[in-house]
Amino acid sequence: MSAQHVVVPLFTDPLGGLRCKVFPADRLEDLIKEGYGFDGSSCYFCTVNDSDLLALPDPATRLELDGHVLFVCDIYKAGERYELDPRLALERALARLAEAGLSAVSGAEMEFYLLKTSSNPAPIDPGRYMEPVLAGSTQGLLFDLVRSLEASGLKVVFFHHEVGPGQYEVTLMKSGPKELADKIVLFKWVAKHRAAKNGLTATFMPKLFIDKPGNGMHIHLSLAKGGASVMGPGGKKGDGKRIFSEVGASFLAGILAHAKALSVLLSPTVNSYKRLMPGFEAPIFICWGMGNRSAMVRIPEHDAARGSVRIEVRSPDPSCNPYLALAGLLTAGLKGIEEGLELPEPVEENVYELREGALEELGIEKLPADLGEAIEEAEKDPIIEEALGPSLARRYLALKKAEWEAYQRFLEEAGPEAARTITAWELNEYLERA
Repeated sequence: MSAQHVVVPLFTDPLGGLRCKVFPADRLEDLIKEGYGFDGSSCYFCTVNDSDLLALPDPATRLELDGHVLFVCDIYKAGERYELDPRLALERALARLAEAGLSAVSGAEMEFYLLKTSSNPAPIDPGRYMEPVLAGSTQGLLFDLVRSLEASGLKVVFFHHEVGPGQYEVTLMKSGPKELADKIVLFKWVAKHRAAKNGLTATFMPKLFIDKPGNGMHIHLSLAKGGASVMGPGGKKGDGKRIFSEVGASFLAGILAHAKALSVLLSPTVNSYKRLMPGFEAPIFICWGMGNRSAMVRIPEHDAARGSVRIEVRSPDPSCNPYLALAGLLTAGLKGIEEGLELPEPVEENVYELREGALEELGIEKLPADLGEAIEEAEKDPIIEEALGPSLARRYLALKKAEWEAYQRFLEEAGPEAARTITAWELNEYLERA
């Protein structure tokens, strides 16, 4: 079987990991009709005694690149959609939004490091934020990557060098949340494929170097009704909450109200919480602000001044399952609308520099400090079960507990000081899988 003529039908396991089988191109028609079976117990979905699942490619997600035909799949069990399929959780969240007469527009900023090899995780260049990316250098694979994505129909807004050495961002064109999650899945596969083809490693691990910026996946969201935005009239810094409509304000209020529990979906790994630390533009405080990159939610200032309001949620990272992250955000936002939650005032200051007394006075709370705290918050807040459904929520939290416990066992042997570093355990778990 030639590697240049294959079909790659992808799906995500509950944790967000990419899974697939690879098929000869002449199997394409049968695959679209019949799908392919797989062992769900080896993909974290279920137990071994009830593990027969089927992945069915969605023809609308087809992407052709380098002789590969890629798809994203729905998951079935005994002829019916599988209740633990992450894609189904997002579909249900979107259906609830539609019942309220609303739709969503979303976008994502995909940050990743390019490394010389996975065994030698050294960045490919010493570049800094928005320094020129040169087509004739090793960095040139970014040009090839974006050209190929554009030619295949997966549109991007732009790409550029990020703050860290060897770190890049590709911003995906806005679309509906389900389409965006599909694009994220396809983009991660393509980025890893293209890097490997050039003898490099692309990693979406949240925090690869303790003293360098981590990889985020900022998610942009806005709501519409009948094709027109309902987020609000917009305005300038100093206008406060007036930039939002009542619907837009309550939507954001719902996300902030459930931010602690949502962390288990948005920042889902042990390693995620080493990214969420001061000094690297990664949020640790639950608040919002106009053009404020120290807040969990930023309102892009230039767009708001033009009357186009959207929110940028800055806590997610690319190790998350995009279907579950978006399902959680939309469910929390809709809950805020249904309950008429009041949005707190924006924070204009650098939140990292505020003292504890000022934070308390402003009512600003912190995001969970580690995965263990995030699990505790998720178990206390019914929003996770509402977003994922009872069965998937139970399974997901059980998997997260097992991950946290495995890390704790590692620390017992390595010593507590290891928690302040990027450990060998994390590199083994996340460098290539995230």
